[in-house]
Amino acid sequence: MPFQIARRVVILALAASTQFNATELAGVFVSKGATLQSTPSLPKGAAVGCGMEMLTDTKGIDFKPYIRDVYLSVKKSWFAGMPPSVGKGQRGVNAVEFRILQDGNVPKDFLKMTSGSGKNDFDAASLQAVRGAAPFSHLPEKFSQPFITLRFTFYYNVAIPQEASR
Repeated sequence: MPFQIARRVVILALAASTQFNATELAGVFVSKGATLQSTPSLPKGAAVGCGMEMLTDTKGIDFKPYIRDVYLSVKKSWFAGMPPSVGKGQRGVNAVEFRILQDGNVPKDFLKMTSGSGKNDFDAASLQAVRGAAPFSHLPEKFSQPFITLRFTFYYNVAIPQEASR
């Protein structure tokens, strides 16, 4: 229980410090209501969002800046590779878990789809968003564990559930 409270505090502090519309519930960092119309390389009319959860005990280390950077890097990579079917109204949700090693690398064998959308292009785009954003910067110096584990949930033309957006 203390781990979950600490994780929520870290993620909540991160959400409060971002410059885009983000909320936190149950340890999930969520950017909601993103409409891709303002980005020329993305399908017009698509509405997407993503959430991130840190699954590793932070051991009291401040991960706020690190997690914000990872989140923004993955989100930018995801937007750059958004499948055209999103602009046609295709819908889906999937989740990807991965490890980030001390040196910032993401081992291929620890990058996995934990919940598929049923659409190959969405699942491939979500996995590629993480691959394309990696490697990340080194984990915080004071963190002595060999890696952290994160879970991203990607929403394609699907409203983020109310419990995750409050």
